[in-house]
Amino acid sequence: MPQMPIWRTPKNIVKAIEEADGIWESDKWSPIILAAMTETELDGREIQIAWQIEFDPSEEEFERTNESIQESGIEPDGYGWGNLVRNVVQESDPELAGRLHLDDCETAACVIWVEKEDDCRKLIETTWRLIFTDA
Repeated sequence: MPQMPIWRTPKNIVKAIEEADGIWESDKWSPIILAAMTETELDGREIQIAWQIEFDPSEEEFERTNESIQESGIEPDGYGWGNLVRNVVQESDPELAGRLHLDDCETAACVIWVEKEDDCRKLIETTWRLIFTDA
């Protein structure tokens, strides 16, 4: 398994987001794209910063895990990966699992977002392990 990059985001994330026209992105965790954005609402409530991970599960890095999850009956597309990540998080941190937002997943992309930076760090760590080790 490749070593996961150290979690480092801009010290002043709000300023970084503003300078990037509302969305700061990093591909440091490739094949996962990390983003932080403003102007997100949930049920009429404004979210100060939405932290999001996104990836395309059809990329080469996912092949081995895709085979494993398909054998377990999960479709290895964006929806299947979203459910897999949520289920794995549920086992170790049920409260965090309840804070994951998977409503932006689609067939070609798994998109999961949270409202806190620390939640996103935990989310990306879990997802990294799933990608680079057998499910």
